[in-house]
Amino acid sequence: MIHIQNISKQYGAKVLFEGASAQLGHRSRVALIGPNGAGKSTLIRILLHQEEADSGKVTRASHLSIGYLAQDLPRLSGKTVLSEVMRLDGRREELLKTKEELEQSLSEDPSDSASLERYGRILEEVDLMDEDRLEARAKQILSGIGFKESDFHRSLPEFSGGWLMRVALARILLMDPDLLLLDEPTNHLDLESLLWLEEFLRRFRGALLMISHDRAFLNRLVDEVWDIDQRRLVSYRGNLDAYRLQKAERLAVLEAQYQGQQAKIAEIERFVDRFGAKATKARQAQSRLKLLDKMERIELPEARASIRFRFPPAPPSGKEVVSLQDLGMRYGERLIFKGVNWTLQRGSRVAIVGVNGAGKTTLLKLLTGKATPSQGYVKLGHGAVVGYYAQLQAESLKLDRTILQELEEVAPEMPLSQVRGIAGAFLFSGDQVEKKCGVLSGGEKARVALAKLLLSPSNFLILDEPTNHLDIESKEILLEALRNYSGTLCVVSHDREFISPLVDSVLEIVPSSNLGQGSQVLQLLGQYEDYLKKKQVEILAAESRPVQSGKQESTFAPKETKSPSNNQKKSWEREKIKIEAEIAALELRQDALHRILGDVGTYEDKNKSLQLIEEQKKLEQSLTEKLVRWEELSLELERGV
Repeated sequence: MIHIQNISKQYGAKVLFEGASAQLGHRSRVALIGPNGAGKSTLIRILLHQEEADSGKVTRASHLSIGYLAQDLPRLSGKTVLSEVMRLDGRREELLKTKEELEQSLSEDPSDSASLERYGRILEEVDLMDEDRLEARAKQILSGIGFKESDFHRSLPEFSGGWLMRVALARILLMDPDLLLLDEPTNHLDLESLLWLEEFLRRFRGALLMISHDRAFLNRLVDEVWDIDQRRLVSYRGNLDAYRLQKAERLAVLEAQYQGQQAKIAEIERFVDRFGAKATKARQAQSRLKLLDKMERIELPEARASIRFRFPPAPPSGKEVVSLQDLGMRYGERLIFKGVNWTLQRGSRVAIVGVNGAGKTTLLKLLTGKATPSQGYVKLGHGAVVGYYAQLQAESLKLDRTILQELEEVAPEMPLSQVRGIAGAFLFSGDQVEKKCGVLSGGEKARVALAKLLLSPSNFLILDEPTNHLDIESKEILLEALRNYSGTLCVVSHDREFISPLVDSVLEIVPSSNLGQGSQVLQLLGQYEDYLKKKQVEILAAESRPVQSGKQESTFAPKETKSPSNNQKKSWEREKIKIEAEIAALELRQDALHRILGDVGTYEDKNKSLQLIEEQKKLEQSLTEKLVRWEELSLELERGV
């Protein structure tokens, strides 16, 4: 479908990649990864023919339809959310307008053979677009990524940039193209929308190429990884976990080859130094020098600096860190919460979850004192010291200040050498600390904001989407630092692999369908993994009507409405008991796999570890399907009672 042949690209003195080759087939599912600035987005623009490679070529199949989601907000020309999504790539309006014009022309002259032939082609293309069901499919996609029915006919300027990115995503999903190119598609999604998108893309039957820092998302969707690193594009088979294993093995082999070559070079150089001036050995010395000149030198990748830090010891606090009593919050006429009672104990690690707009960020602001409740109160416990990382914390930096000035502001008493040391831990060393915040990338701004948090010792950390703009390696280092943090933690994040090992309880904010009721705040029993399974079951079970259009297919059949017979109910009961036993067995194996894959010794046997990773992926899919079926059977038996 797309062939990349020996392409190179550089900007000024910076070479992004050289001699890059790869191939995208009709069912390819590829993750495009690499450090920030490696050239991932540039490569996508080259594939789209929006930019030219310096050398080499990219060939594409004729009539290839591509849906592209960029990180930057595209131009939106529709008047409402629904009309913009149904605009697709602009071709729909053109087709419908031409169809209407031809119908008018043929009503005046039915014998016009050229118009008849063209009208037939237009009808065929409209039929392929499934115009009759387009609106229903558009609404289904919009609902899946978090829009309410009342949003469908709202004007686009009423929405924030994050919601407009969701509109752009819905539009390309509805296009149902041959190839989806997605650049950070999960950045503006909450967990529920992310899980829905994951299921949609798992059933998408075209090709997929994605850039994402969400490991769990990539692991479930891709079977090939393209890694841009050190000016090379290397392809690996398997998901992200398999890639990491294979890359580590490749680098170990490269290191061994490098050491062997260095020993050979040293041996030749010693011979030349020793015998080069002797007449009897001069010819041999010259021969070996020529061998040295012809030798293709093995280069090791440059060691990449990484964030390295630990949170300072948390000051002691009372047993109750914060208490909410009869809490209510209202913005104008809109009720957010009412009657919320909740106490957070010292040392707790809580994930605050819920759809966007339910009130997660509002609750965090109430906990930090940055918002005042409309009724009731928030009481911080004895000795509680809050450290707060807001979702837009990076955007709150003063753009005319330097990095060093931003850090000094929060630690005026700290020696300058110590402030510089903390800046260095976040990869800002030497003259880099004098860079203005206005010229920093999103990832660099996020690192400055985290460094400011580190400079203010606290015992109650409140984090709102702290991993936005961080690459995979930086997220892992932040996760390790937070796991070693000795204080109390509240975190909002849609990154499952980040939050799952970090928290021990879940607080869910559930919006009410009645605008006058406000959201419910529910302390959930069980771990974060239990909450994830519950959400996956809810999302899959909600797909009750099959959608069969183009490459997107839903496999869930509509529920029966007639009363079941006794024999049918007994059959369901037997199936439910059988599935419960199968679920229990799968969960036991899942726990065993988690322990095995958590042991570094497992990865000494490459083939075995790859098999285990693949087994884990298939097991998770099977477990989700069985949980969905169990939920369906439970509902049917409940209705049939």
